[in-house]
Amino acid sequence: MESKLKIPQEMLMNIDFINTINGGMSEPAIKLDRGSDGFEVVVKVPGIEVEDLQLEVVKGKRNSNNLKLFHLLPIFSQENLSDEEQWRTVRFINTFVIPDGVDVENITAKYDDTLRHLVLFLPYGDEQGDYHRKVNIERW
Repeated sequence: MESKLKIPQEMLMNIDFINTINGGMSEPAIKLDRGSDGFEVVVKVPGIEVEDLQLEVVKGKRNSNNLKLFHLLPIFSQENLSDEEQWRTVRFINTFVIPDGVDVENITAKYDDTLRHLVLFLPYGDEQGDYHRKVNIERW
């Protein structure tokens, strides 16, 4: 079936160019390894500063055990507003399903300044009850 909508090639190229220049997003690179002490997740997020990253562990009632990695994007860029007054929206980088047998209370995150990647460590242990906490990202 042929489309009745004809979009000029020049317009499509302009839209792609403008999107890239005005904030095109890079996709994160994620690597998961299973070790003898737990799981290690290495995440590279180009173009996002470590100070902007946020990580939360959410363990719910319906076996929805998740690790949410995200950052906040300003909706409007206005120089005269403080950080608290700035409107922001959440951009999820990834939501990881926490495997069974992970000790959610001892999940850690460290950012390697040299290699410019985030390393999450999910140690083995017993899991019990509902859980929700923010994970601090250390730098080394």
